[in-house]
Amino acid sequence: MPNERGNFEVVELSMLKKHMFFPLSGLGNFTAQTVLYPFVLLRTRLQLQEGAQVYRGLVHAISSVVKEEGFRGLYSGYLIRSLHIFSGTIYVSTYEVARQACTVFPALSPIHRSFVGGAVASCVAQSFFVPIDVISQHLMVVNRNRVHETMVSNIDSIKKRNPNLSFNSNYFLPLTPVQLTQKEMSSNWGRLIGVIRYIKQTHGLQGFYKGYIISMCTFVPSSALWWSFYDKFCGLIHFISKKIWDEPIQDSIVLSSNNDSSPVPRLIIQLISAPLAGISSAIIVNPLDVARVRMQVSHIPFKQSVINLWQSEGIRWFAKGLSARLVQTTFHSFWVVLVYEPMKLFCLKDDYREKFYSIPTEE
Repeated sequence: MPNERGNFEVVELSMLKKHMFFPLSGLGNFTAQTVLYPFVLLRTRLQLQEGAQVYRGLVHAISSVVKEEGFRGLYSGYLIRSLHIFSGTIYVSTYEVARQACTVFPALSPIHRSFVGGAVASCVAQSFFVPIDVISQHLMVVNRNRVHETMVSNIDSIKKRNPNLSFNSNYFLPLTPVQLTQKEMSSNWGRLIGVIRYIKQTHGLQGFYKGYIISMCTFVPSSALWWSFYDKFCGLIHFISKKIWDEPIQDSIVLSSNNDSSPVPRLIIQLISAPLAGISSAIIVNPLDVARVRMQVSHIPFKQSVINLWQSEGIRWFAKGLSARLVQTTFHSFWVVLVYEPMKLFCLKDDYREKFYSIPTEE
């Protein structure tokens, strides 16, 4: 009997060789984080600025960072952020386990199971994510302070040489209150130690979990929505493709199960569905994410962050940093599925391979 997903069957955890799946999922997550990290940095800077005082948009932010800090500036704070490989593995593992555990409730549809799995995974992962995010977000912007302090110190001499040159004073405002010594600013390791020292001395150990509740309120719905949207879009595209083509193409690369093959290869459906899911969830949670970043970097209470954002940005608050977020989440969703789904098929137990692979027969 067809299910609500159009018989687009999910590869479940019980079907996988776990000793292969978990290490490979961590490696795939690390690769995606590395490639897309610059967009996380740009999104953070765009969210922290007031209005457009520093960057006029995503393209201007990219050119400014590269011009002022070099290409390496796009990877400021990457050292600590790379620890996400462990929390990312925990996230994927928890999602698969939670989703599998939901099978004991027959009333839950696959989409509902994905929603629950994504929510539980994010709840567990945030305990590891938040301290990393707090530190890395400071590191993403603290390097800019050094560049602009140098520029500010040279303003007088520049004005003497160019009396008619005008400056936007807001451009020199720091995006983080962290103040590091010259020695700390001289190396990546020094900046990391300096930021940790600043947070601990200024806010205590609880400073590393600043915004923990709002992070939960942001990423738990985001994760739950992403996985449920992903399942929904997969089923919808699968259903539409079958309606368009009455006769399925039998030599598709990887097909769904139960001989209910789709005219569109399984992986193509997933690669289309993932960015759509990412865009949908990103638009919904972006306003909360802006407030979260303000809380964690500027150490402003949530209520005050919301008031400040509404007073300074108005309705634009909901789209602040959204361009970078959409680019990042689109490519991240595409990349993760491009790696994640074939990896799951690669890790399938032999008993399940025939369900997901189509072997063309010779006539």
